[in-house]
Amino acid sequence: MRAAAVLLGLSAFAVFEGLCRITGWGAESAATSDFAEFADKRPLFVRSDDSAEFQVADNRRLYFAKESFPAVKQANEFRIFVFGGSTVQGRPFSISTSFTTFLEIALRQINPSIKWEVINCGGISYASYRLLPIVKECLNYQPDLYIVCSGHNEFLECITYTDARHASGILADSYGRLNQLNSFHLLQNAFNFVTRKPPSTDTPNFLSNEVDAMLDHQGGLDAYHRSALHAEEIELGFESNLVRMIAIADAANVPLMFIAPPSNLRDCPPFKSEFSAATDATTQQKISEKLNQAFELISTDTTSAVRLLISATEDDPAFAISWYQLGRALIQQNRIEEAHAAFIRARNEDVCPLRMTSDLKTTLLNVASSYQIPLMDAEKLLSAQSRNGIPGDAVLVDHVHPSFGSHQNIAMALIDMMEANNWIEIINSEWRIAATSDFENHVQSLENMYFLSGRRTLETLKLWTQGRGDGPPLSQQHK
Repeated sequence: MRAAAVLLGLSAFAVFEGLCRITGWGAESAATSDFAEFADKRPLFVRSDDSAEFQVADNRRLYFAKESFPAVKQANEFRIFVFGGSTVQGRPFSISTSFTTFLEIALRQINPSIKWEVINCGGISYASYRLLPIVKECLNYQPDLYIVCSGHNEFLECITYTDARHASGILADSYGRLNQLNSFHLLQNAFNFVTRKPPSTDTPNFLSNEVDAMLDHQGGLDAYHRSALHAEEIELGFESNLVRMIAIADAANVPLMFIAPPSNLRDCPPFKSEFSAATDATTQQKISEKLNQAFELISTDTTSAVRLLISATEDDPAFAISWYQLGRALIQQNRIEEAHAAFIRARNEDVCPLRMTSDLKTTLLNVASSYQIPLMDAEKLLSAQSRNGIPGDAVLVDHVHPSFGSHQNIAMALIDMMEANNWIEIINSEWRIAATSDFENHVQSLENMYFLSGRRTLETLKLWTQGRGDGPPLSQQHK
């Protein structure tokens, strides 16, 4: 009798959940924070009004560009989903000049008999942990290949992300399971309405449903300190996220490849330098004086400038700008390998790491090697096309975003890797020449407003990296 009573109660709940799903009640939770890292179930793609295609949901358009693909997959269709951040999306422009579009254009030339669909899932400021639910979601859309390009955005939410990782795993998992139920959403929304409780966006222990980058806020740059980066936890989380992506794809028998994103080394100084905690005020002053003297001497006495800058890096190896200035001085002496190493050290010591660090890249390379996942190193690719082999403004329009030509070169390199892994068959041996012509025609076909909008976005991005975001001030707990 007791068992029957329990089953009767559960059956009533099951009927209620079924009714909610049929009617659409509670289809979306009003909560915007609690365990969002684990339980954000809002889909990226929804059906269009005529159900003919899937398109990016309106409530995701703040971070994702307009994108769509047919709801019914054709017999000769090959679908590639590309996941990542703004580099994938094509910022500061958009999908039309992203490597995903150039990849689709080139694929049409290598085998015109196939209907190629390259779907851009690049979210502005999206880190690996925010990509995981999308990677899982896209299994519903009959993918033939996954491409993941991630690594630049891991520190954008470095404080809130590491706080979320400290949440109880059991509690988070339980919440995640409940959050899959429409009935739970309905009850949760009703409770919030009755209590007039607004959706929380400032809970210290959990991530918001959407990106809450520190630089989006007033004073965001000031909040970046070496101690606040939680670098080891970020690296461990990045590794875990990559492994989980591999498991998701492998379970569905979907091929996967990684892209190591490129960084501007030559023409991008560190966004924030910070002295080591062990460096006293007197030494800090000496370093500043050496940097100023080197700046004055760089054009007339490069040897003395280099000597001063080496001394500054020895006084405090953690002060990023010293390494960057040393790299520029070494370039003038044609000491290219040393300059390259100095630029990389400057990037790695940046207290506001908006570019993938060497540790994160090593993590990506190791995961790819361990799990035998093909990897295309876009930084290495663009370095080969850069003066002295050091990527700068000639191949990147800012600190991380490739130029149109670089996006095209990445697309070409992806096709070479796809062929090497027997994922595609090249029918047209002259595809490179034809694709290059198609690239030019495509870019020429874009309206002037597209380029004007991109240039405006680029200027906004530069202000953003300088800590001039116009969002609300960061909460006290994140300062």
